[in-house]
Amino acid sequence: MSIIEGPPPSQVELEKQLADAPPQVGLTTPQQTASKKSKSNSEKAASNKTPSKPSFPGEELNIRISTGRTNYVITNKGAMISNIFLAQHKTIKDELIDLVEHKNSAVLPLALESNNNQVTEILQNAYYEPSTMSMDLSESNPSGKLKMQLVHSSGLTVVREFTFRYNDFMVDITTQIQAPAFASQNLSYNVLLGPEIGGKTTSQTDYIVFSGATTFVNNERLETPPEDIVNEVIYRGDLSWTSFQNKYFAAALIPKEGIKSAVVKKLGDNVYVGLKMESVQSSASSSHILYAGTKELLVLENSGHKLMRLMDYGWFGNKFAFLVKPLLKVLQYFYGIFNNYGWAIIFVTIIIKIIFFPLTHKSFKSMKGMQKVQPYVKVIQERHKNDRQKMNEEMIELYKKHKVNPLGGCLPMLLQIPVFIALYHALFFSIELRGAPFIGWVKDLSVADPYYVWPVLMGASMFLQQKLNPSIGDPTQQKIMMMLPIVFTFLFMSFPSGLVLYWTVNNILTISQQAYIYKFSKD
Repeated sequence: MSIIEGPPPSQVELEKQLADAPPQVGLTTPQQTASKKSKSNSEKAASNKTPSKPSFPGEELNIRISTGRTNYVITNKGAMISNIFLAQHKTIKDELIDLVEHKNSAVLPLALESNNNQVTEILQNAYYEPSTMSMDLSESNPSGKLKMQLVHSSGLTVVREFTFRYNDFMVDITTQIQAPAFASQNLSYNVLLGPEIGGKTTSQTDYIVFSGATTFVNNERLETPPEDIVNEVIYRGDLSWTSFQNKYFAAALIPKEGIKSAVVKKLGDNVYVGLKMESVQSSASSSHILYAGTKELLVLENSGHKLMRLMDYGWFGNKFAFLVKPLLKVLQYFYGIFNNYGWAIIFVTIIIKIIFFPLTHKSFKSMKGMQKVQPYVKVIQERHKNDRQKMNEEMIELYKKHKVNPLGGCLPMLLQIPVFIALYHALFFSIELRGAPFIGWVKDLSVADPYYVWPVLMGASMFLQQKLNPSIGDPTQQKIMMMLPIVFTFLFMSFPSGLVLYWTVNNILTISQQAYIYKFSKD
């Protein structure tokens, strides 16, 4: 088999391309590739008299595309994507995040697949002719196209066109396949994404967030765990996208024209998502969009195509998603002012306290009334210590007479629980807070305080708040209540420092409000 290729770029151009590539790419020169390939082929020939795959003449070239936010490396072998580097996000090793998961025996993202093995071999292993070897987009050069063309001796022709835009995670892709020699076989085609997604980050919430194949079809978000895939799972209907996603990043295929349905399938041990292309007489044409980037709230909102449904706050957190989104937007607003999410959290806390101030004020006045009736409560407890029913009856009458509510102090706490849960999930699952520093030792508000300073401050403020509250209930209950600050201190040691910061500031503001009411409020 042979292919028709254009003239290869000069050595000078290749050297410049490789010099300009990001250091994490780890590309090889065509000469190195050819040498390795020659060695590999000779080894295979020695072990197998008949090679399992056809040989394809040519050399592997790597095309570099820079869009500002993203650096793509596209190989002309199969016209697939070798790397998707996110320019603004790094691993703990200070390397750029790569959304391509590299596994042995796996095909790269955007691989074309046919129900004919011979055709699949050509589509994935032949060398396409690129229209350019590099592309650097900017504000003055906001978009660019890369055309990859294959003309094979079998009569199979493929044209793929990629349209990139500056600072955009979305790539428009069109594919045209002509296979007249296979017209009688009625070939079908898939475009595949996988295996899985790179850029995984280890966190304490890995067990909460689903990471893997996710499809949005018929206005429903469907997750497909690997164990549910026997061969393949087909999704038909009103298809918005199919994707791989983890806590912070996602890669999705969005259908436009010439797409029948989505597929999630296993090839060996690897899982892929894909789009099934419509074909007529073994020829097909389709267009779709590749989204490969972050799960940022505003980015997903502006991208359309219902990509907002990529967001996942866990089974429980999704119930409060209606609060998570506005909280994130308010945080981002204050971040725009202070350029620091820690100060943004503090000001959001102040706003929340102002909103809840009337209820809190009423609650603390009720608690102040409880302090005044405590002597009478003790008398009743002593008088009816052997008759709990009679004791409770008299206490109820006492509370009615003095117009106090022993549970009134719980109301502000109960009302803040949804806000707390929403902020908890916002800090845990939103990439906006990933790597956001505050002051000093707090380098990342989305992870726990490494020195436990804020959890200790939170526990101390909670203890002081408990001391200000009136003694309610029997001594055993009082002891339990005084133990809560210690319990919460140890619990919050594993919480995101941003969440602990919110709770600490909230406690301090509550103590100030409490002290004011107890000192200056009139009966």
